[in-house]
Amino acid sequence: MKTLFREAPYFSVEIKLGKIIPPVEELTPEKFKETFRKILELKRKAGLIAIRDNPPDLFERAKMYGTQYRNGSWGWASNIWSRSAKNTVVIERDKDLKYEHKLLMLRVLEHILAQGPFIKVDGYVGKPGTRAQMHATVYVDPQFPDLAYRWKQLVFPAPPDEKPDVEVFVVPHYLGNPNIPGTDRMLMVMRFPHHYFTIITVSSYQGEVKKAVLTHWIFHVYQRGGTGEHAALREFTVKTVDGEWKRIVMCVWGLTGTGKSTHGLYVWTENNAKKYVEQFGINPLDYVKDQVIKNDDIVAIFEDKVIGSEAGCWTKTEDLTPEQEAMWRAAMSPRALHENTEFDERGYPSFKGELFQYFGAPNRNARSVLKLEDTGYFDGDVESSGPLTTAIFLSPGYFTEWAWAKVTDPALAAKILADGRTIGHPAQAKEVVGRIRYVARFAQPFTMGVPNTAHVVRFYKYLKKRIEKGDPVEVYVFNNTGRIIAKYYWTERKFGDKVLEVPEPVLVERDGRPRPVGGERPTIEETELFILQAVRGAVKYGPHPVWGEKMLIPKEVPGIPAERLKQLEPTTYLTMEEFKRLLKAQIEVSKYWLDKNCPGLPKEIYEAMDFED
Repeated sequence: MKTLFREAPYFSVEIKLGKIIPPVEELTPEKFKETFRKILELKRKAGLIAIRDNPPDLFERAKMYGTQYRNGSWGWASNIWSRSAKNTVVIERDKDLKYEHKLLMLRVLEHILAQGPFIKVDGYVGKPGTRAQMHATVYVDPQFPDLAYRWKQLVFPAPPDEKPDVEVFVVPHYLGNPNIPGTDRMLMVMRFPHHYFTIITVSSYQGEVKKAVLTHWIFHVYQRGGTGEHAALREFTVKTVDGEWKRIVMCVWGLTGTGKSTHGLYVWTENNAKKYVEQFGINPLDYVKDQVIKNDDIVAIFEDKVIGSEAGCWTKTEDLTPEQEAMWRAAMSPRALHENTEFDERGYPSFKGELFQYFGAPNRNARSVLKLEDTGYFDGDVESSGPLTTAIFLSPGYFTEWAWAKVTDPALAAKILADGRTIGHPAQAKEVVGRIRYVARFAQPFTMGVPNTAHVVRFYKYLKKRIEKGDPVEVYVFNNTGRIIAKYYWTERKFGDKVLEVPEPVLVERDGRPRPVGGERPTIEETELFILQAVRGAVKYGPHPVWGEKMLIPKEVPGIPAERLKQLEPTTYLTMEEFKRLLKAQIEVSKYWLDKNCPGLPKEIYEAMDFED
């Protein structure tokens, strides 16, 4: 044991230096946090800088690692270009702690002790002063100041001396990480919902930091009576077919890469309205006013309000074009903060995916932190003006889906939400690209503390209550990024103890990415026109061929020709016998995933899609 003294006036405290980190077998979540604070205190007593607390020169530090584009904006690169969901564990109970979990906690503490002062940044998630407010403190390895700076630009200011609700420890280094117990996958991220902290290692992808905080926030929102949903929030006032003006509070659910930002940040403008007039003979601005963008990613839905999570947005800019005017304006702002974003021949940010590559394939996950006010359509408030009026689930597929459908049955709506059926995108993980996935609530990796089932049931009860009040939420499901109908084949696959015959899409590699063969899908403008005409009450519907009045299929959409609608119907290409066969297979597979991801659903939700021949 050594004793260190510092002469006055610098220090006059005796410090005993010795082993400060407990043996690995003694580590627990609370012991981890306690030891972290002991390390900070030891460094302070030794006269060292222990933490750089919300440093004012953080941007200047980050610039040392970044690229400045010719328009004045900055960009950085991450070592991994998507979230590492398969390398993430959630520890719900202390008794679930394994040696490997403790070992990674040990390695993080050892690194913090040896490393220079970590950067501490604070922020509120959820509109300050509301029931959704949550204070998060993020500690970032000093070699990654850009991660700290970019996250701080996303959230609302919070006092650094206030006790946080959650803490996130970001160490984007390989620390000799063990594997997740019982697997061959490296353990990189650990979340502790009931101890209110997350540890991130290995990856410097900003999405790991952002989603770590938002995952805790979703649990926070549930504890305060709402549901935290992976959805964008947008508002506008529309002229109905009756000539009345109606305020629309619209949430758009969807997993990364399915169009959530595309449609959540969409506005009709004088520029893109010309395209609607040319293609459809309709000017959207004749029917819309007071358009506002509220939130891009995760929202809190309460019975009376929808509350956004962040002051800015971190959005995928893949294939972004000037026609998506609000998003384009913000992404091309000199204040935008880019990640894995290439440059064009002028040195400006480019979103074409032509220059950068990842594992030999063109980059499909360029990202940017955007200021909502730079869209030109942000009113400074991330809280909705009223309760939710319109819910859109982006649930792309290949076999049984219409481009757009209206869901009138709350149990069926809850089943679609519980399924979270989608198509894999490079932004999710490279191994799932092009595959049908079931990601409960379109938020499976972000749900902890309570099961997905609890959120689904709460939202289901909310939908029922609104129906009983005579003010139902209009629910829609879109197949905007899938195909109608892609080429497929039947094959046997094992799901648990069952072997099921299921359809699989024929995927071919193009530009380094598996893509489906054949099929139709709507354009962005067609989908936005449908949204406009649907909320106006101008769409005429017919019953679904299997589910009847529980799901309504558009038969007339002003501006879209009848022959085009037929091209966007799966039954145009399938016999009813084959359609039912595909649908039955989908339902069987969905129940396998519900049993894993949403166990214990009420029967009326679990069986909402069932039908007899």
